Amino acid sequence: MSTVTRDPTSMPQGQWLYDEHPAMFGNHPFLFTLLAISIVGLLVIGIWSIVVRGERLAIRPGEILAERGLISKQRVQVNLESVRSVRVNQGVMQRLLNVGDVEIFTAGDYAEIAIRGLPAPNRIREIISAQPGSRLPPRET
Repeated sequence: MSTVTRDPTSMPQGQWLYDEHPAMFGNHPFLFTLLAISIVGLLVIGIWSIVVRGERLAIRPGEILAERGLISKQRVQVNLESVRSVRVNQGVMQRLLNVGDVEIFTAGDYAEIAIRGLPAPNRIREIISAQPGSRLPPRET
């Protein structure tokens, strides 16, 4: 579903560099397994799947978009040049399953965008720091 392109000038206008919903299994594997075992669990997983689809983080050259909600929508759009820092939090199980919580800071002490359970969370920081005009330094390996 997601495509990563290193050279934003070679992309058609409007193509997203990162576009993901939070991961269900990767974010809560034990809860997912426990719920999948029971009949009621299948109903809960169905509702959970719908709720997860209501949350989205998308990055394209020059902007970051976060959306929340199914019926009523909350959208936060941030200019890429105003991103001051990106924080990625991962527990042990999240690291094994390559998911994590991402917070994107612009000005101030509180995150402008915070989404839990995104797949490949370190890739988000790499994409943002690789963009022209980004104030984030490239990550050293």
